[in-house]
Amino acid sequence: MALDTKGLSYLNWGRDFKQLAQAIPDLVFLLDPADFKIRFVNHLPSRLKTEEVIGTDITLYVCSDDADLLRGFLTEIASSGKTRDLELENRVTFQDTKGKTWHICTASVLEDAAGKTESLLLILKDITATKQHDIDIHNKEEKLYAILNNTSDIILSIDRGYNLTEYNSVFASMIEKGFGKKELNGTSVLDYLDPKKHEDLKKLYLKVFQGEVANVIDSFETISGLTVYNETSYHPIYNFEHEVTGISIFSKNITERVLGDQKLKNTLKEREVLLAEIHHRIKNNLALVSSMLQLKEMNMENEAAREALSDSRKRIKSTALVHEMLYRNDTFDRVQMHEYLGELFNNLNVSPDITLELSGENPVFDLNRALPFGLMMHELMMNSFKHSFRKKDKVKLKLSSTLSQGILSIHYADCTGIFPDEVNFNDTSSTGLMLIHTFIEQLNGSIELISKEPPQYQIQIPMA
Repeated sequence: MALDTKGLSYLNWGRDFKQLAQAIPDLVFLLDPADFKIRFVNHLPSRLKTEEVIGTDITLYVCSDDADLLRGFLTEIASSGKTRDLELENRVTFQDTKGKTWHICTASVLEDAAGKTESLLLILKDITATKQHDIDIHNKEEKLYAILNNTSDIILSIDRGYNLTEYNSVFASMIEKGFGKKELNGTSVLDYLDPKKHEDLKKLYLKVFQGEVANVIDSFETISGLTVYNETSYHPIYNFEHEVTGISIFSKNITERVLGDQKLKNTLKEREVLLAEIHHRIKNNLALVSSMLQLKEMNMENEAAREALSDSRKRIKSTALVHEMLYRNDTFDRVQMHEYLGELFNNLNVSPDITLELSGENPVFDLNRALPFGLMMHELMMNSFKHSFRKKDKVKLKLSSTLSQGILSIHYADCTGIFPDEVNFNDTSSTGLMLIHTFIEQLNGSIELISKEPPQYQIQIPMA
């Protein structure tokens, strides 16, 4: 609306206008309506002087691209007498601000007492901060849009009524293919989900609306009948008053991973079956060899030869025991030390009056360690049965173990017996001692005779 100046003296009006204009922060100009030269400006930066500006064309102070736009705008105001706004994006030289600036130009006519257009009133309001804020928001929205849509995951949000408020292109494309719908805002997310799962989903949504975060792996069938697996996370959306107003939903297709896991499990199961069969057959083959040696042993007349066959048969049986235990276990490649020593002792024991006492750590041996360890312990136990426990009542074999810094220490003790002075424990001329030292070398360990009466041994085996 034009400023009504009728009935006011020009002198009084001009003085009052000048005082009012100088009190506001916006740039205020009075322009000649014929050529748009500046008659008055309320304030200028220090680098400009009023006398340099007065009498110059206002269009000189906007960028060249906007000069014609501003001139056309002022021409229209002068001819129509109406008040209008124009947004200019330029580098206004009336401002000390560097870089791009934005202004809202509000133009109106000022009439004299006779109703004739006396001047054009032009007010330039700097909206750079507001405009830059809008641009920053727009840029962030564009980045967010790119993030949401440059992914293969489903991303969406719902309000407290389960209605869709936001969704990305992946979800939109899926719904369009499955349901033929394009505009989804305001529709219920439950419309696109299996009705059988609605009650469970509502319970889940209720927890999230109460502030909880939920992660779920679910499956559903596609229109083509394929089963698809998704890993979905649900997060509450808070407003500025920290009230939950909605739920953000991120769903990732993990079908390939699930099917891969299932295939791997099946492969592992087949491997376990194969390993079990291998250990079972090895055990049976060793048992067959042991039986053949036993038949040969029964027909032997030479006592020394018969004893040699008996020792060999027992060693084979101790080896078969490892495979039998592996076959019985679920892992097929691990043996617990106490369980193995207990069964080994029972297989070799010659009298119910001889007992075994196990204490301390109970480590697990893999196959590479179990076989040499078992055969070494076989030789030690056989020596105890042959030399320490003859004609003794209620005797006990004690084994205690500790595991520290990856080293297994076993203390092996007969409760009776004497290790012969004439025998050098480190001399491997005898078969039994040779086998003991051979097997401990295979374990990268050591064995030491620490007492001869009764015989006691200290064994150390690295487990790392």
